[in-house]
Parts: sequence; C-alpha cells; structure tokens
Amino acid sequence: MRTILLSLIPLALLAGGCASSPAPRYFSLAPLAEAAPAGSTRAVVVGPFLLADYLDRPQIVTRDGANGLRIADFDRWAEPLEANFQSVVAANVGRLLGSDRVLEAPAQAILKPDWRVTGRVSRLDVDDSGLAVLEVQWGTIGGDGDAARDGRRSRYEARAAGAGYPARVAAMNELVTRFSADVAAAVAR
Repeated sequence: MRTILLSLIPLALLAGGCASSPAPRYFSLAPLAEAAPAGSTRAVVVGPFLLADYLDRPQIVTRDGANGLRIADFDRWAEPLEANFQSVVAANVGRLLGSDRVLEAPAQAILKPDWRVTGRVSRLDVDDSGLAVLEVQWGTIGGDGDAARDGRRSRYEARAAGAGYPARVAAMNELVTRFSADVAAAVAR
C-alpha cells in the first residue's frame, strides 16, 4: 500500500503542475491618441510592410544575446504583428499629418494616392537588458509609381521602463511612433 501511495505522489504533482499553467496574455501596438489639427490633403497609402520571418508568429520574440532569440510561451501578439505594425503606422501618419486620407494598403483600389510608403522590418524586438530595437528599410513612392524618393534604412532604439512584457511592448510601441513621425515628415516634404 505504501509503495502505491509513493508512486501516486509524482503523478499528482505532475497533474497539479499541468493545471496551473498561466493563461496567455495578449498585446498590441497602439496608435497615437491625439491627432494634429486638419492640415494635409495628401492621399497616402501605407504598406505593404513586410516583417522578417522570425517575427511572423503569434508569440513575442526577444533577443537572447547577440545571436539568440527567445520565443515567449504565454505573451503573444493579439493579431499578426505585420498587420498591427502597418495599421499603427498608417493611423499615426494620418494623425501626425492631420489627414483622414492616409490609408493602409491595398487601399489603391479606393484611393488614388499621392504617395505610397512601403518597406521591410528586419528587426523589432527587445533584448534581456530592456533595449528595444526597430530596424526598417523603407521609402516613399509617388502615386504614379515612378517618382521614388527617400529610400533609406533606419534604426531606432528605446529602453524599456521595466522587465516585463508590458514594458517591452511599450518600448517597441515608442519605436513605431518615432518611425511614423519620420514617415510623416518624408511625406510632408
């Protein structure tokens, strides 16, 4: 009888451990809350923006040293990061320009743009020290498709205000906001 009880203890501990898994937490990038006064009448289509393959997953990715990546088990993006990134950049650019004519791709079907903004995000993550990094290749293209300008590679950094995922996502959000300001400035020129 004692042997049976001793053999049941590990099973009970295993079952208890499985029952106590934390629930997943979901995060998203958020656009600026306030818009500038109405100003620009330029029609702008934002996107597509492609993300590096390592970011194409629901889990939040953090850096682990120079070459390592850590995939979060329970901290996830509420929607695909590629779609969230593009929608936040479009909303931010519209708010910064004071325009309701800034839409996400593929809006060319409903809006003839003066400018299109497109690019590729090669990095959007936070390392163990709390340093968030956004690296993006991007440019503006005239609405007719042949007047390209401002092709560039940009890098943004911000320090997370804490060690948890809410602080990490807030730092990444700050980088997307700074990138959006550069896009708005390029379109306004």
